[in-house]
Amino acid sequence: MMRSSTVRLGRALFVFVIGLLVITAATTSLTFAQTPAQSAAPRAAGSRADEMLERWNDIGNKLVAMAKDFPEEKYDYKLQQDERTFAQNLLHVAAVDYDLMRAASGSSVGPDFGKNRHNPSRDVYKTKAEVVKLIQQAVADGAKLIEEQGDAGLDKVMKMAWGNSLAHGSYMWMYAIEHSGEHYGQLVVYYRANNLVPPDSRR
Repeated sequence: MMRSSTVRLGRALFVFVIGLLVITAATTSLTFAQTPAQSAAPRAAGSRADEMLERWNDIGNKLVAMAKDFPEEKYDYKLQQDERTFAQNLLHVAAVDYDLMRAASGSSVGPDFGKNRHNPSRDVYKTKAEVVKLIQQAVADGAKLIEEQGDAGLDKVMKMAWGNSLAHGSYMWMYAIEHSGEHYGQLVVYYRANNLVPPDSRR
């Protein structure tokens, strides 16, 4: 008889514990569901120029961080003979950015890179400091132009920097951003090949 009472008590205690766990879980889920971050209204969209500026600065600042961080003694590193070196990739990105900026602004913004206008010579940009300064200035000049032209600049139709076609300003900026992203990916490989961790992966 006593054993039967003990068994019943044990079962009752088990049911009580399970019920308590279910109530606790439900209360916790309700609390998380009602957190301010999830119940608050979403942030309003910015202007199209603000959104473009955000993407421009995001990839541009990643490249600047790499330029500052990568060891200078490895600036001429490349994986294969027919590729650009680490430094040449950064110089190329800056040069293409400036070519597109000139088309978008109708001005001669940026340095004159000579005949091979998309591949500035390492004979001119010999040191890490000079390469960093160029890519940093290109990102800053592009950001300034996007801000100055605003949404109207994205809608404006202009002649592309190369070839013989017209395009909206938004197309040119997206081209530059995508192009920068492609070379960023290549430089990530250069980092990993040297057993280094890219700055953005350390955050």
